[in-house]
Amino acid sequence: MKSAILIILSLFPCFIGAQEKVKDTLLFAYDSNYITIYPENPNYYHIKDGSGTRIGGFYFTEVQKINICNTKSKEINLKEFIRSSKFYNENKKIKLRDYELWDYLKDYTIVLVKSNDGKKSYIQVKSSFEIE
Repeated sequence: MKSAILIILSLFPCFIGAQEKVKDTLLFAYDSNYITIYPENPNYYHIKDGSGTRIGGFYFTEVQKINICNTKSKEINLKEFIRSSKFYNENKKIKLRDYELWDYLKDYTIVLVKSNDGKKSYIQVKSSFEIE
C-alpha cells in the first residue's frame, strides 16, 4: 500500500508540469506602416524595429484568422507598446532586443486587429524569433 502511494505521489509533479497556463490575450492594432509582409512569406508579419536576421529577427507568425473575436478589450498600438518597453532603447545601435521581446510575448495569445472601412478582421499570431 505504501509503495502504491509513493508511486502515485512521484507521478504527481509530472502532471503538474504538463499543464501550461497561457497568459492573457493582447490585441494589437494592425498598422501597415509598422508591420511589413513580404510576398515570399505571407504568413510572417515583420516589424520595422526588428534587428534583422543576421543578429536575430523578431516577427509574428500567423496562426489563424478569426471571424469573430468576443472581447471587449481595447486595441494596443503595437509601435507604442514596443518602443515604450524595456526591450527598446533609442540610444543604442541595435535598438530592439528581439530575443527578449520574443521571450516576453511567447506565452501570450496575440491578435492583430485590422480595420478596413469600419469592418474589423482578426488574425491570431504568435511571436517568433529567428537567426539565419
